[in-house]
Amino acid sequence: MRPDLGRWGYLVLILFFVMGLPLQSTTAQDLRPLISTCGGTSEAHLRWCQETALAVQAAQGALGLAASGGTDLPGSASTLGWRMKGSPRIALSIRGALTRASVPALKGSGTSPHGEITVTLPSIHISGTVGLFDGLSLGPTLGGFGSLDLTVSTQWIAPPKDKGFQENLTGWGIGTRIGILRESFTLPGISLSAFHRSLGSVDLWDVGDGDPAAAGFDLRVSSLRAVAGKDIWGLGFFGGAGWDRYSGDATLVVTDPEGVGPNTTGAGELQSDRSLFFFGGSMTFLTLQVSMEVGWAEGFTPDLPTSYVDGFDPSSGSEFGALALRLTF
Repeated sequence: MRPDLGRWGYLVLILFFVMGLPLQSTTAQDLRPLISTCGGTSEAHLRWCQETALAVQAAQGALGLAASGGTDLPGSASTLGWRMKGSPRIALSIRGALTRASVPALKGSGTSPHGEITVTLPSIHISGTVGLFDGLSLGPTLGGFGSLDLTVSTQWIAPPKDKGFQENLTGWGIGTRIGILRESFTLPGISLSAFHRSLGSVDLWDVGDGDPAAAGFDLRVSSLRAVAGKDIWGLGFFGGAGWDRYSGDATLVVTDPEGVGPNTTGAGELQSDRSLFFFGGSMTFLTLQVSMEVGWAEGFTPDLPTSYVDGFDPSSGSEFGALALRLTF
């Protein structure tokens, strides 16, 4: 039997979850604590500690964006809902994506870090979504308010090994989507979602291979998304905005750029957040849907102890795109 009073419990839980996360990004990311633990023995050494911390932040953001992308339910702005009384809809999706971002070029040697490289991160995402609650009808064409979906996912990311990344990443995720308005003949579909993903540990560069620095970090991604879209005779369009938070414990190893002192190490928790925007289209063939999306995420503006003019500029944005297939039952 379809829940009645219990449906308000679903609505309260998801609103509590969504409102428990910040809805806007901070204006600056403070890297000073992480850089200070690196303990550079000279100004040149401090700049390399700073550049390595920036590299962790850039790689954290690039991999986090590759894991999250735009919409968590490919090709749709509405929740799945129920097919009939007592029978929820279920969707299986597979998505291939590319994410493009810039990171510091921690290669070679020198007393001053310089330059950046662009990395392209291919990824594959597999997810399953089930409609838990069909929502409330507020009027003849105003349905789906408070509807609820649950999604579980796994993702695989293959960063380029020749640009400092040491291994591929495999992660998992779980999230919910709440319907604000179900799409109708005259009105668009609108929904909000919250998602959490964990991708394990990441290693960057290797001082044993002659790199001037190396780093490692854990990666967790918390995401919020707002999506609106409309389908016209099987051809759909959607767009949205989102917010990501990337977090994890980070470690740094930096060699003395002047070749005099020992290697220094630093450790601490690194947390960054940013906004992103995306849009896309879809084509539906009965139960099968093909969709694509493109998007852009803003860069970071860290609070740093010294200028990064001669090194890597973290404020540049990142781009991403995806092609997905979704089967709905």
